[in-house]
Amino acid sequence: MGWNHRILAHEHNGEVYLQIHEVYYNENNIPDSYTERAVSIGGEDLKSITWTLNKMLECRTKPILWAGENFPNECKIKYTCDLCGRDTFDKPSPHRCSGGFRKRGLRWSLNYR
Repeated sequence: MGWNHRILAHEHNGEVYLQIHEVYYNENNIPDSYTERAVSIGGEDLKSITWTLNKMLECRTKPILWAGENFPNECKIKYTCDLCGRDTFDKPSPHRCSGGFRKRGLRWSLNYR
């Protein structure tokens, strides 16, 4: 059984927030548990703190997982253009919006699925 740092999406009172946790894997390399509290950064020297920070940065390249009863399902983040209402974007990007192609002046909302 191994572990690594992962970003988990928590939902509280209708709001979603993200935290980094240690996630533990079973023998089939499937996430099966995580630390109750988000991880903190500490160590006996700067080298160990640097190692932890680098491992935390690596977790940004992995899919975000839901915490709680939806664990270990993937949390999909979609962006909604506040001007035209389209909600199919994986990241903010220029598109045909409100009467023409727009690159600037777009406003975005996040949706977690």
